[in-house]
Formats: sequence, C-alpha cells, structure tokens
Amino acid sequence: MRRETTGTIVAGMLKLDERIDLPDNSRVRVAVESLEEWRTRFKAGLKAWQQLRQDQPINSGGRRYTRDELHERH
Repeated sequence: MRRETTGTIVAGMLKLDERIDLPDNSRVRVAVESLEEWRTRFKAGLKAWQQLRQDQPINSGGRRYTRDELHERH
C-alpha cells in the first residue's frame, strides 16, 4: 500500500492531516519533504518548461484538417 498525505511537525513529531488505515505498530517507510521547497522547485520547473516551449515550439508540419474533415461521417 502506498499513500501520500500531508502533515505538520509539532514539537518534533509528525502529525498527519488524515488517518492512515494501518494497524497499530505497523512498520512504514517515511519520506519527509517541506512543502515550501516542493512549491519552489515546482514553480522553477514550470517556468523552465514554459521557456523551453517558447524557445523550441513543436511543429509537426502535418496537414491541418478542417472541422468538416475531422467530423466526416459516412
């Protein structure tokens, strides 16, 4: 079972925002990442992708069909 959720650090302990459906004393693997860092990396990645899209637009060079050709019914 893999589950992602958010939580808050309170007095050095992780308090999850929602209950996880696992029995008590279950061993789990935990990866903790600050949401502020994630948002910063996400915004930087999005900005880089938008710049790449602007610098190197994709043009397939293929035929452009009209609406009637796309929706032609026999």
